[in-house]
Amino acid sequence: MLTTLVAVISIVVAVVGFIINLIAIGIYIGKLEGFKDLVNYKFDEQDKKLEKHNNFITRLYEVERKQGIDEKEIEVANHRIKDLEKGEHHEKGCNSLDCRCKPAQ
Repeated sequence: MLTTLVAVISIVVAVVGFIINLIAIGIYIGKLEGFKDLVNYKFDEQDKKLEKHNNFITRLYEVERKQGIDEKEIEVANHRIKDLEKGEHHEKGCNSLDCRCKPAQ
């Protein structure tokens, strides 16, 4: 009889231990799911920041390209202004290929 009682108690303890392990595993899996959601959220936030950064870099390259074009146009305009301010070559005859003045004869 004592052996039977010990066997029943052992079975009950084993079943309770199994149930506790199942509960612990469920809690652990739940925490993993929560952690997975948190990691996905953080990755999404980083993706948004990266997209903003990439858009900024693209816009910056475009601005720098336009600035280079503007600087070249300003350089050409300044050169033309200097030529107009001199005015001497227009009176003596212009050797410039793009000048529209009539050379003196």
